[in-house]
Amino acid sequence: MSSGPPSSTQAQPESRKDYTLRFAEDGTFQITVFSDLHFAEAENSVDGPAQDKRTVEVVKKVLDRENSKLVVLNGDLISGYGTVTDNATLYLDQIVDPIVQKDIPFATTYGNHDNQAYSKSSELFEREKTYPNSLTQNMIPGNAQAGVSNYYLQVYAASGAAEVPDVILWFFDSRGGTLPHDWVDDSVVEWFEKANANLVGQYKKTIPSLAFFHIPISSQYEFQNNPGVNPSREPGINGETVVWQGQMFDGKTGHDVAFMRALANTDGLMATFSGHDHNNDWCYKWTDTLPSQDVPGKGVNVCYGRHTGYGGYGHLARGGRQIVLKKDTLKDKEVVTWIRLEDGLVPANVTLNATYGQDEYHPLRHLELRSIAGSGSHCTQLAAGIYSTGLFVFLLMYLPLRLWN
Repeated sequence: MSSGPPSSTQAQPESRKDYTLRFAEDGTFQITVFSDLHFAEAENSVDGPAQDKRTVEVVKKVLDRENSKLVVLNGDLISGYGTVTDNATLYLDQIVDPIVQKDIPFATTYGNHDNQAYSKSSELFEREKTYPNSLTQNMIPGNAQAGVSNYYLQVYAASGAAEVPDVILWFFDSRGGTLPHDWVDDSVVEWFEKANANLVGQYKKTIPSLAFFHIPISSQYEFQNNPGVNPSREPGINGETVVWQGQMFDGKTGHDVAFMRALANTDGLMATFSGHDHNNDWCYKWTDTLPSQDVPGKGVNVCYGRHTGYGGYGHLARGGRQIVLKKDTLKDKEVVTWIRLEDGLVPANVTLNATYGQDEYHPLRHLELRSIAGSGSHCTQLAAGIYSTGLFVFLLMYLPLRLWN
């Protein structure tokens, strides 16, 4: 019988006590999203613990290169089918250890594999709350069918009283696993609509927002099917068919229509982010009704994260999605986002704005975004790899000569 995985043994830094989310002094707020970590597979073998250690290194390396104000763990932290004893909460300690060491606040949505035979999302939640930098909440307690991770967080200005937020972050439990209805429950949709209306009434204005949930909405599947993902206009990896909310239950679309309508009708919602499909990391602009679905998206950007863990299927390089909000472009619903790989490379960097989905992107394969910190400032510098730049210049000069001759 396995003795179970070791819990975090490193000394935890002294708590900052106040984990109120705030923009940086330069007017930016950065979120790092890790999806599908899939700890706890094959724990009685040599390979299982080894791949978990590699996943911890992914988290460390990505965070070392970024200036994150918040980490989002966007579902499937644990492979509930992989662990053979009730060790899930000990695996959670390993997952959050590099985040705790950096004293970064983190917030979680639970995925279908977090709620299986040997992993219960309710127990993961209780364990999370022992960490002072965990911001995960359950704002619909006592409703087992709703799942656990349904809540919102508020992001405030860099200084001053935390009175009126600049941004709202919504988190939803898309369920699945031992809760076989793998979509956001209608009771959660009702709570979401009421909570959003209350916030608008409280602050007397619409607050820009983002949303996080593990399983993609079915409009993402419909878009992939028709009109399809354009690699220039929706750059990223499109490596598998979207597994949408409700697909694992009965293979039919439509279970998440109420949730999709609520998202589309939320004024100020800039983008949503999900995981689940390990070989996808593209974004698209959800606008008009799709050929097979009468739910207009009204311009919401819909994105994947990036497969982070060495557990689970998939052969893409591991990493995490980065999201940067800028106070001076919130009014334009602008979101800058990229994938940071564990080796430091950034394969694509896009701006989700009014013209996303029309803009043409032709990212260089070796493009890297380096974070430069100094004297309290935060800036980014794009640097093209020498190989890609040299190849481009060579082709630019050589091909016309060949054609001329």
